[in-house]
Amino acid sequence: MYIIARCPSCGKLMMANTANRTRSCPNCGFRANLFNLKILARAQSSQEAVEVIQHLKEKQGNPSGEVTFKRFKR
Repeated sequence: MYIIARCPSCGKLMMANTANRTRSCPNCGFRANLFNLKILARAQSSQEAVEVIQHLKEKQGNPSGEVTFKRFKR
């Protein structure tokens, strides 16, 4: 089984196999303990997990999944 959660360090979505106890974020490299993460979704296969992540990114309205900040004029 796979879980989808947000990285506690950078906030990007990541998937992890529940057979493991920790997972390194593919974006920032932070090693997260799977038991301490807030689970956003569960999937039976890695392909299903990828589809769930794509759906969550589309729902968020930012397909890249990046956090954006408003630019201020100087």
